[in-house]
Amino acid sequence: MEGLTITPDGKTLVGIMQSPMYNPSKSAVANSLVLRILTFDIASGATKQYAYLMENTSITGVSEIVAVNATTFLTIERDGLYGGAPTNPSTFKRIYKTDISQATDISDASNGTNGKLYGGKTVEELNNLSGLTTAGITPVSKTLVLDLLKDLPNVYPHDKAEGLALLPGNILAISNDDDFGVVDNGSNTFAAKILPATNKVDHNTIYFVKLKLL
Repeated sequence: MEGLTITPDGKTLVGIMQSPMYNPSKSAVANSLVLRILTFDIASGATKQYAYLMENTSITGVSEIVAVNATTFLTIERDGLYGGAPTNPSTFKRIYKTDISQATDISDASNGTNGKLYGGKTVEELNNLSGLTTAGITPVSKTLVLDLLKDLPNVYPHDKAEGLALLPGNILAISNDDDFGVVDNGSNTFAAKILPATNKVDHNTIYFVKLKLL
């Protein structure tokens, strides 16, 4: 579970998985786009789960979620490549507005090991929108609100867009994970984490963007 947020009314804790769970196994979900959003009612302890679809299987997944209101959230989907790299540059770092109000609760009342099954398959095994639709599941809705690689005034040079905070006036703060400015070369050897676009060591940076679609 990579992202965690509390709704503005203080009533619900919400988490999202970074990538499809190996449910029932890694090989069984190799082509899956299905993540889970979990809501936890803080007063009662009641939980619900919803299916969230990543845009494609090549990306790392969802690295953050932040609540706009009780049913609407912002999420980051990203790959693991550097923005603006001369070779092999990043192609995917996007922020979506998601809404769970019309989505199907996929919780398993029997609390089975693999969760609720549909035709003998786990939600992750349904793979995509077609599989979910056939099973009668409506996933959370998604609307693109910001592409970090296209909508910022300057190049977004980082590999890991990891943090979100929504400020008054629909100002979104976006932070990266700089890995303490080092990369692991294996065998416990480390080197400076150099951004290809700037040829400088990566540092924590916060970007402030006024959103229009909230």
